[in-house]
Amino acid sequence: MVIVIQPIFERYERSGGSVAEAFFRDGLSLPSGSNLTEQDLERVVAVVRRAF
Repeated sequence: MVIVIQPIFERYERSGGSVAEAFFRDGLSLPSGSNLTEQDLERVVAVVRRAF
């Protein structure tokens, strides 16, 4: 049985199994990409700083 964690990707091939699931469950996923604006980046940094 395959557990779909991110339904938007359910039609694509998956790999990683329990290791990938643990990273998804326990990890921290930050917004990233070349299309982040300076304002987006400042918001992400501010939220992370408030958490610590």
